[in-house]
Amino acid sequence: MEQIDGKSRLQAALQSESVGSDSPKLRFESDGTFQITVFSDLHLGEAPNGVGPLKDARTADVIRKVLQADHTQLVVLNGDLITGDGTSRENSTDYLDHVVAPIVEADIPWASTYGNHDNQPNLLTDNIYTREKTYRNSLTQRMVQSDSVETGVTNYYLPVYAADGSDTPELVLWFFDSRGGYVYGQWPVKKRPDWVHETVVKWFEETNLHLREQYGKAIPSLAFFHIPVNSTRTFQSTHGVDSSKQPGINGEPVISQGYQYDEYSQEWDLPFMRALLNTEGLLATFSGHDHDNDWCFKWTDTVSDTTLPGNGLNLCYGRHTGYGSYGNLARGGRHIFLKQDTLKDEVITWIRLESGLVTENVTLNATYGQDDYHPHYFLQKRGVIVENAGNGLSSDPSSLLLFFIMAVYFSFAVFRS
Repeated sequence: MEQIDGKSRLQAALQSESVGSDSPKLRFESDGTFQITVFSDLHLGEAPNGVGPLKDARTADVIRKVLQADHTQLVVLNGDLITGDGTSRENSTDYLDHVVAPIVEADIPWASTYGNHDNQPNLLTDNIYTREKTYRNSLTQRMVQSDSVETGVTNYYLPVYAADGSDTPELVLWFFDSRGGYVYGQWPVKKRPDWVHETVVKWFEETNLHLREQYGKAIPSLAFFHIPVNSTRTFQSTHGVDSSKQPGINGEPVISQGYQYDEYSQEWDLPFMRALLNTEGLLATFSGHDHDNDWCFKWTDTVSDTTLPGNGLNLCYGRHTGYGSYGNLARGGRHIFLKQDTLKDEVITWIRLESGLVTENVTLNATYGQDDYHPHYFLQKRGVIVENAGNGLSSDPSSLLLFFIMAVYFSFAVFRS
């Protein structure tokens, strides 16, 4: 793959056109493509007097290697940037500097959502946000001005424009704070609700309607939030994840929005799920939270215990990026590849591992969930592209060795799930 230095990436991704702020606009490249890399569950800050610093350094190395492998115009940090459980109040936000250091080195813009571990008795998402906004390349915003305990912080959208200088967005990226964790500074500890709040849902619906009226059309969009919605849990438990039709690792039960709250109910995130389904042009959503899952599915059936049928929306996990917290999967990130001329019809996405391999390269289109992917994974070495999983690997010996290693690994992972 062609390697592009960090400065060129930033210039390609951003045009120096400010709209009431210093934040320039995201744009498709001149070839009509826009690419995003998603890092989930970094979990920096654990065991600061033990193995934590070593794990944090390894996590930073994952980010560097993934960004070197794929040309990326935007990084999304999709929650649990820091494990606030073990940090001290005096230095907890300092870990944000370590989280973004590899991205700053590459000079690539990023946008964040915050997760349940980002708000703990010694760590406040408001403070993470304040620290983030000291960086020029942070595009993270806070568009719902309310108490963060009630609504969270990272609720906003970013428009992406065509390369020709047009002021009409070709794509909208939505970001939501699914909250969770524990109330800051409160002892004994008190849980925060772990779903997207109805105030945010109302803002989402009203803002989306305004954008549609302003531009006279429904704009294709993607959405990012840390904790998956309940339809994901229902799909796994009732239909099951088919490793051929939903390729990926299915290594643990889905812990969905509202599940970790004291009074679990699928009803908690029902308004948010309904709003997602009612958003014309929404192509896919991306979550983290469950470290041993990285599959996608098409939501077509009714969620149990509700009357909310799916409409074909694609819902995806990312890939566990950080060496903090639990999980034995190889670390990496999820890459999203968009083409302007097919934007309404498909989203191409794959998992890039720190080793340089690509797994689970899928096309989220009208037939995703019906198409068979054989074998159940896709391999790619840096610089050696395997055009079609199952139609042959590069014949060089190292590629074949990697193939057999990954085959054994994935067979074991599927058996465990």
